[in-house]
Amino acid sequence: MKNAAQQKQAIRVRILLVAACFVLFFSVLALRALDLQVLQHDELSQIAQREFKRQVEFTSRRGVILDRNQEELAVSLDTDSVYARPLQMEDINQASVRLAAAMEDDKQRILKSLNGEKRFVWLARRINPAAARAVKEMQLKGVGITVEPKRFYPYSTLACHVLGFTGTDAKGLEGLEMRYNSELTGTNRTADSLRDALGRTIHLNPDEFVDLPEGDHLLLTIDKYLQYQAEKILAAAVARHQAKGGQAIVMVPQTGEILAMASVPVFNPNMFSSYPVTTYRNRVVTDAFEPGSTFKMFVVAAALNQGTISRNQKFFCENGRWQIAGRQIRDTHEYGELTMSEIIKFSSNIGAAKLGQMVGSETLNQTFRAFGFGQLTEIDLPGESRGILRPISSSRPVDLANMCFGQGLAVTAIQLTAAVGAVANGGTLMRPYLVKAVMDPKARLIREIQPTPVGQVMTPGAAKLLTAMLCMVTEPGGTAAQLKVNGLRIAGKTGTAQKAVAGGYSADDYIASFVGFLPADNPQLVILVLIDSPRGSHFGSVVACPAWGAIAKVGLERLGINEAPAMQQAAVAPVARVAAPHAAADPEPAVKNGYMPDLRGLSLSQVLMLASREGIEIKADGFGRVIKQSPLAGSALNQHNSWEIKLAPVEGGV
Repeated sequence: MKNAAQQKQAIRVRILLVAACFVLFFSVLALRALDLQVLQHDELSQIAQREFKRQVEFTSRRGVILDRNQEELAVSLDTDSVYARPLQMEDINQASVRLAAAMEDDKQRILKSLNGEKRFVWLARRINPAAARAVKEMQLKGVGITVEPKRFYPYSTLACHVLGFTGTDAKGLEGLEMRYNSELTGTNRTADSLRDALGRTIHLNPDEFVDLPEGDHLLLTIDKYLQYQAEKILAAAVARHQAKGGQAIVMVPQTGEILAMASVPVFNPNMFSSYPVTTYRNRVVTDAFEPGSTFKMFVVAAALNQGTISRNQKFFCENGRWQIAGRQIRDTHEYGELTMSEIIKFSSNIGAAKLGQMVGSETLNQTFRAFGFGQLTEIDLPGESRGILRPISSSRPVDLANMCFGQGLAVTAIQLTAAVGAVANGGTLMRPYLVKAVMDPKARLIREIQPTPVGQVMTPGAAKLLTAMLCMVTEPGGTAAQLKVNGLRIAGKTGTAQKAVAGGYSADDYIASFVGFLPADNPQLVILVLIDSPRGSHFGSVVACPAWGAIAKVGLERLGINEAPAMQQAAVAPVARVAAPHAAADPEPAVKNGYMPDLRGLSLSQVLMLASREGIEIKADGFGRVIKQSPLAGSALNQHNSWEIKLAPVEGGV
């Protein structure tokens, strides 16, 4: 009995222990379930979302940049980019060989990308249509192609320093692309997607991929044809005089609109990485230089503002040599007594220095700063320099004398142009600008940039007197007497400045320049031409004036001004009537039934958009509108992977 009772007791204990273990086990499970489903619910849900659900960001297509006549200067085209998911690939080594051959790329670079630890890698961004077709035809597992917008500049180097360029991530890195990056980029869009067990993406809303978001468009003050001619003329002058470089600006004095802005050397923003970084800089706004004799007009402006010096008062110019504080100031000729007008006409250094002494440092300082020297013009470009204008009140007499003929201070080309524009328009300094309007993707006006007066720097009467003096420079006996443009009166000033070097001035390198406006009686254009370090002759009258005259002639033609005295102010076409950037008078052609469309009359950007859709490469020559094409319209396209077109300006526009 005792043994039986003990056995029953042992069984009961074992049952209780097993039951206790089950209770404990299920209690642990319950607690764990409580922990996972309640306490850690939010955190684990987020982990699951990250693992199986993701947000795909769509890079918006950058807005179009147009010239004042609505011609596209920068567009975005759809291009193919190759990506890979290495975990899904079967033979990475073999795939690397085939991909390298298809894309004409380096096998080792591709192999290195595929052997990394990333689940997704870019193999090539924005490749040409032929390479994209070759990759598609291979149908490699784990390798795909997606469409990405690529920035394209249809006219190569045209206005390269104004436009700038974008990087691989479509972010503006220079020029207007950088300054207006947020407007051009727009707002990127995101869409939800899921990944299956194999890591493949399943898009929840395919419609999100149909219409990519687009940034706003910029309407510039630049005239494309005038810009082209200014660059061509400037480049020819630089080459002719074997110079290091050059700058040219064309501006409307009443508004501050920049019609053309050129700098040499140039670069191609479509392939900017192939050019030295030094070529990216827009020297018109970034580089300061000693202005030389062009600065004398602002000494005269100070005298006229002061109103205590008569136009007929004479200044003894020491017969070409003058000792001041142990330094000798020289003139190119042995001048005796000269009036203010003659100081400008003959460009006397000694006369300008003596005039500045009489005006006084305080008035000079006020006048120079009022004209914007030593300050930013606030033009809508990145990297602008203030130049150098030291406090004149604390300057030594010799330093003050040097400033009066443009030494010992530094200005930028845009500062000098804006300052001369103030003389031309009757005394109002205007802020120079390049963007006239910002429009949304449907070409509806978002905002229009209005001309901005900075300050009144001269009275209209004083500006008129100074204009008359500047006209003497281009009249018989003046330093630019040979400058003639359509028989119109020209007001301006030559400049020949030695370049500053460590410890003094170079004996070989000069800045040769001419800045002025025309017609002098009703100014419509302010133009500056600067040639850096010309060889042979280095005088502004010889080096810069011919290019200035050639640019002025084109500018007048663009404004419809010839020898007639009645002029009309240049103005941008009303923004309210701006058409959509890609709109054309006729419907855009399309490839139908495998036959070549008629491209004649289309702009380059329209042809590029059509060719991009068809995977066709374009070889273009010239600019303007298409006048010739190959293959001919109506011919079969079965064996044609590229089109050749010739473009030319059309009458009344480009």
